[in-house]
Amino acid sequence: MKFLLDTNVFISLEPTRLVEVENAVDSELSRLVLSGGHQMYVHPVQQVDIDRDPDEERRGLRTLLLQKYPTLPNPPPLSDALGEQLGPCEHGSNDWVDHQLIAALAGDAVDFLVTSDVRIRKKVRRLGLEPRVGTPREAIALLKDLFDRVPSPPPAVESTQAHTLDERDPIFESLRADYAPHFDAWFTKCKRQHRQAWVIRDEGNALAGLCIVKSEDETVFGLTGKLLKVCTFKVSENHNGFRFGELLLKTCFDYATQNGYESSYVTAFEKHGALIALLLDLGFEQIEPRTTLGERVFVKRFVPDGMDPADPLEYHLRYGPHAVDTTAARLYVVPIQPHYHEMLFPEAEGQARLRFDTGRHPCGNAIRKAYLCNSITRQIRQGDMLLFYRSEDAQAITVVGVVESWMASAEANKVARFVGKRTVYTFPEIEGLCREGRETLAVLFRQVDILNGPITLDTLLELGVLNGHPQQITSIDIEERTWLQQRLTEQCSWR
Repeated sequence: MKFLLDTNVFISLEPTRLVEVENAVDSELSRLVLSGGHQMYVHPVQQVDIDRDPDEERRGLRTLLLQKYPTLPNPPPLSDALGEQLGPCEHGSNDWVDHQLIAALAGDAVDFLVTSDVRIRKKVRRLGLEPRVGTPREAIALLKDLFDRVPSPPPAVESTQAHTLDERDPIFESLRADYAPHFDAWFTKCKRQHRQAWVIRDEGNALAGLCIVKSEDETVFGLTGKLLKVCTFKVSENHNGFRFGELLLKTCFDYATQNGYESSYVTAFEKHGALIALLLDLGFEQIEPRTTLGERVFVKRFVPDGMDPADPLEYHLRYGPHAVDTTAARLYVVPIQPHYHEMLFPEAEGQARLRFDTGRHPCGNAIRKAYLCNSITRQIRQGDMLLFYRSEDAQAITVVGVVESWMASAEANKVARFVGKRTVYTFPEIEGLCREGRETLAVLFRQVDILNGPITLDTLLELGVLNGHPQQITSIDIEERTWLQQRLTEQCSWR
C-alpha cells in the first residue's frame, strides 16, 4: 500500500530539535510501513510548507530531511471540479498545499493519507474519502489489522459508576483543560450521583476509553421524551485506532434502547473533528443552539418520528443501530467461518470469552464492518439485510447487519483500500482471495444486533428458507421472508 505523509507527520518523523521529539508513535509507523514492504511518499508541493519556515537553519535542515523520502511521481493535479468542492484558496497557502494532497488521494495515486490536521479530515469527509485518511495512530492500527495483528488484547468494556474512577488518571487531563476551572467540582457531582459509566482499561489498568451518562430530568435544547445525556465521552490518544469510540457508543446505544430512551445527546468542541465525524457517521445530527461554552450539540434519536422508511439504509443510520426496516430490504444469508466470526462479532461468543476477545481486533469493536468472500452475487444493494450464518460448529444465523456498499475486484490493493480499517482479513489473506485473477466481493455493512437465540440450520431447512448448508451468499425468496422477518423481530432487541 502507498501512504502519503502530510507535512505535520513528516516533521514529527524527522524532528530537528529536542522539543519537536514526539512519542514513539511515528517511528512505529515507519517501522511497520518498511517491514511490510509498503511505500511512504511526500508530495512535491510540501517544499512550499518547508520554505514558509522563518528559521533559516531549521528550514535548510528540513529541506535535506525531506529528500530522504520518495517524492510522489506525477501527482494528479487539482481539477476544477475538485477545487470547487474543496473551496477557494490562495496559491501557495496552507489550504492550497492541503488541496494538492487531497487531489493525490482522490486520484488514487496513494491508498492512504496520514495527517494530524482536522481541517483535512473535514474536507475529505465531503468527498467520501474519510475512510482513507487518518492520524499516525490510525495508520498504525490499519497496518497491524491488515498485516501484524495486535498481539495482546485490551479488556472489554466494563460497566461501573463514576465514583469508582480515579480522577488522577491521565485520560482526564485534556478534559480538565477543556472545562477548567469547573471540571473537578463537576466530576465530584458525578461521583456523588453514582452516574453510570463504561470504561475500557489498558494492560496497566489505566483508562483507554471512558463514557459517563445521566438521565435528563428536564427538557433541554427543545428535546422531549426520555432523554439520555452522554456527559463524558473520551478515548485516550494512546489508543486511537482500536475503534474504542464505536465500542463505547455501541454499549451506550444498547443501554439507551433497552431502557426505553427516545433520544440521546452529546456536546463537543469544534476542535474535536474526529469525534464529530464519528458522531455524524453514526446517526447523530447537529442541533442549535450551542452550549454556553460554545460546544456543538449532537442528538441521536432512537424512535422514528414519522420518517418514510423507503430508504432502509437511511432509516437505519438515523435511528439505529437497532432500528431496521425489514419490509423494503432484501434478505441474504451470509456464511462465515467460526474463526472470522469470533473476530468480527466477539460479543456473540458469550460472556466467558467476551473480556478476552473484545479489543483484540479493531473491527470487532466497531459498528461499521466489512465482509469479504469470492461469492458471485452482485445483486446486493444499500439497505439490504445480511443474516450471518456461522458455519461448521454452530450452523445457525447469529448476527444481523445492514449493507452500506460493496465492490468487487481481483486486485488485492483495491480491496484493501476499500475495506480499510474495517476488515478481519490480513493483506496476505486478501491476496489469497484474489489469486489467479478471482474477483473478491467486499461488502461494507453495519452491525444491527446479535440474535438472542440463533436460528438453526434445522429450522431453516424445515421451513424451506434454505435447501442445504449455505456455501455462499444466498438470497431469501419472497415466500420465506414473512416468517423470517417475524422471527428476526422476535429474536433481536429491535423496537
